[in-house]
Amino acid sequence: MRIKPTEIIPLAGNLLKYLQEIVDYIATLKASGIDFDEELLATYISEKMSDWNPKIKGKMVLDDDTRFACARFLSGIAFNLYKEHV
Repeated sequence: MRIKPTEIIPLAGNLLKYLQEIVDYIATLKASGIDFDEELLATYISEKMSDWNPKIKGKMVLDDDTRFACARFLSGIAFNLYKEHV
């Protein structure tokens, strides 16, 4: 099976949107003096992603486990970006 770039662009766009939400959430937590880690960030964004049901070639690509793995991946990226600027 081949996946065309045009089939993945909507998914990639949403991943960027969720990554930005995590970065914004980090700023809010930091301004509030609240300690956080990658797991807290992953839980936060996983809840935001709960009703996101992306499809590729008409097939659903996220189940609950995959969704949380995706949230954890994005949270790790955001956390690492944060650590670079601290």
